[in-house]
Amino acid sequence: MSNGTLYTPNQLFLQIAEGDEAAFTLLMDKYWNLLYSQSLAYLKDKFKAQDIVQEVFLAIWKNREKLGSVESPDDYLFIIARNKIFNEVRKKIAQPLTDNIQQYYAEQYLQPDRQFDHNEVNTLIQTAISQLPPQRKRIFEMSRNEGLTYEAIAAQLGISRETVKVQMVKALSFLRIYIRTHIPFYLFLKFFFNE
Repeated sequence: MSNGTLYTPNQLFLQIAEGDEAAFTLLMDKYWNLLYSQSLAYLKDKFKAQDIVQEVFLAIWKNREKLGSVESPDDYLFIIARNKIFNEVRKKIAQPLTDNIQQYYAEQYLQPDRQFDHNEVNTLIQTAISQLPPQRKRIFEMSRNEGLTYEAIAAQLGISRETVKVQMVKALSFLRIYIRTHIPFYLFLKFFFNE
């Protein structure tokens, strides 16, 4: 492939499907900044944004034999990037809830003008916790508020460690879903995408 020639994205995809590394390099040169900007806009983290773009191009190369049938390379690239961004967002949301809460609390002390948002989020979390079944709520509070290990909780309640673990997984899953479905959108963005 001659670098002096301008190729359409479809032509690049066809060449990459045949294993043309030069075409792959041209594709990366053409789309790297666009995909990076898109990732950075959502993730607010330049290192994660770079990782996302690298993963997109890695996926393109690994699945290059399918590229010949792609009708819209632009859409194809941005859909892969979008899916990887969403996966990264899901990972952030799936972090232990208390990690996000503690980070949010710390930011509130540094930025008193956001106290109102903090109160709204805290009220929402407390409402969600109050809706847990009694045993699950107790296990959650013993773990998160008292800092007890699963083994210690199991010993105190006379249940197995596995039961404690299952109850915690269910509690955290419920709380994440509850918060995602009840938090106002602007607070969701602040809570999960703080810079």
